[in-house]
Amino acid sequence: MNFDLQILLDAIGLVQGVTVGILLIAMSTRKFKSTFYLGLFLLFYSLELAIWLSTSSIVSESYPNFFLLPFNFSWILFPLFYIYTQQVSVFSNSKIKYWLLYPGILSILAQLIIFWLPFETKQIIEDSTWHVIIFWVLGNYYSWIIGVWNLRLLYRHRIEVLNTYSYISFKELQWARFFLIYLLITSVFGHVIAYGFPTILEDNTIFSVMDLIAIYWVSYFGITQRNVRSLITNNWTSDNSKDPTTDKNSSLEIVPERLEEVMVAITDYMIDSESYINPELTIMDLADGINKHPKLVSEAINTVGKQNFNTYINQYRIKKAEVLLKNDKTINLSVEGIGIEVGFKSKSAFYSAFKKFTGTTPTRFKETRAA
Repeated sequence: MNFDLQILLDAIGLVQGVTVGILLIAMSTRKFKSTFYLGLFLLFYSLELAIWLSTSSIVSESYPNFFLLPFNFSWILFPLFYIYTQQVSVFSNSKIKYWLLYPGILSILAQLIIFWLPFETKQIIEDSTWHVIIFWVLGNYYSWIIGVWNLRLLYRHRIEVLNTYSYISFKELQWARFFLIYLLITSVFGHVIAYGFPTILEDNTIFSVMDLIAIYWVSYFGITQRNVRSLITNNWTSDNSKDPTTDKNSSLEIVPERLEEVMVAITDYMIDSESYINPELTIMDLADGINKHPKLVSEAINTVGKQNFNTYINQYRIKKAEVLLKNDKTINLSVEGIGIEVGFKSKSAFYSAFKKFTGTTPTRFKETRAA
């Protein structure tokens, strides 16, 4: 019964993953070309389940030609996900590391050659130590290295997002980071069980469940995720460049004295313009407002203000929210309405930021003031 359940779960994962993978590949356009690589990732990840289906006694006895299917993608899955995350991150303009795919491509070609060998030869190869080491052990180790490297990329991406956008939901790629950690944990766990303690788990249904979770996870977020473009470039041109009163000294010269001056200009501009109420405010908007290079603005906020752009903007929003929550004229405004009024796009983002700065929720703050 358990073994049948494993076959059922693997079959469901195979069909669902292949279907959504092909859909993502078909969805790929010039604007969202990254879905092509995520589609390939999902397609290959799902096709690996066919290996476990083919090795079951039920399938192998009826279809011996399916033995040793060329669907071991341990060398290429993590590199594909790396390329996907790079293309949807703020580093999408950087040179894409396609060379990470080369070992995986060679692995697939080698498997294709082996697959077309006589059945008896394939049995000998499958039982050989070198086959296990090359296609499974070394493939896993290579994947883990790329996975850790990918986590570093996602960390750098998050830092850049916090220094670029005031509204960061769906831009941090948190789902990709958590999914990658999940993949690494399940991969290491499976490796340890297979080669360290092969007799502990007689039933492999748990691995089928983990694969199914991964397939549905990446399917949902892969369809909803969109590219997060980098806004800060070295070749910056102010929107005010045609204005004769434009600041001539807008070059990227980072010195302590100048950072202090830039920070004063930023503070004055924020107070005078109240631009923070724009939920889509970016560091480019702020840089254009004071006619300074965005990297200089970012450096000033980080160094002088000792915080990132997102936190800096939110502190103004919270101060404004506190004023509105105390004001009798806005007593009829809902807490969510006040959050939107000061520049937050969602109630959850408002509550999270408010508690971070004040130590309490806006609802409790309002009740305390009323009392």
